[in-house]
Amino acid sequence: MQYARNMNTHESRCEMHFGREAPECVVALLPGIGERRRYRGVVQPFAAHSHGYYVIGLVEKGRRSLVCNGAAFELVPGDLVVFNPGDAHGCEQSDGGVLAYDSIAVDAELLDGVRLRGPKVSDPAAVEAFREVLRAVEEGTEIQTAEAVLYLCELLAAEEGGDVPLPAGLHEDAAQRAMAHFCGHLASPASLSALAAEEGLSTYALIRAYKRRFAITPMRHLASLRVECACRLLREGVEPAAVAAEVGFADQAHLTRAFKQRLGTTPGAYQRMTGR
Repeated sequence: MQYARNMNTHESRCEMHFGREAPECVVALLPGIGERRRYRGVVQPFAAHSHGYYVIGLVEKGRRSLVCNGAAFELVPGDLVVFNPGDAHGCEQSDGGVLAYDSIAVDAELLDGVRLRGPKVSDPAAVEAFREVLRAVEEGTEIQTAEAVLYLCELLAAEEGGDVPLPAGLHEDAAQRAMAHFCGHLASPASLSALAAEEGLSTYALIRAYKRRFAITPMRHLASLRVECACRLLREGVEPAAVAAEVGFADQAHLTRAFKQRLGTTPGAYQRMTGR
């Protein structure tokens, strides 16, 4: 499998913790599905961010305090962590130990907008299905992996009416337009005050409306969108310095900081692990 080859030749030691257990972040492409990510020995917090894809992960070791869409959760070994596209989430270690965590990122198009249960799922059947995905990744074919992922997602699908979208609020349309502007102008300097003025709002009113709609502040969301775009360009072979300019970061160091805060590895290491 592609993943096994990447595991042997493209490991990245993240500068997150200097203790008994060496920190490690390994990323590998899952063709037609998304990515597999493995973290070991991690103590760093992950800044609030969101994705345009699903993330399903299993906590193997350590406890983490998670905030997702404004609600707090305590993650313990054996918990599945499930994020739908757009879920705003961040976490930090809560037990003085280190985190060991395996996850898969699943392209949104693969599930046609299905909502999954989350963000914390304690379900033995789903945990076993997730482990079956990892076995298929490491030992099976791409088709077996795809089937295992789809079965896992079926188990995690939210019951009808059991998962409610974030509540609409005042100036929600303005927040939607701001997000659309970000998506269409990633490389341009962002001026919240200008966007707010166009909407006839104060900057603070737009920030509040945006956070109410997306559960994340505008600038953090913009950084998250830029990192996601950077991942695509890095996979295509664009040099990190050029990527930084193309997606709107001030320089490569700025890209690296934002990248590590959200993915736990550097742009260069990510490119070596996922480049073709």
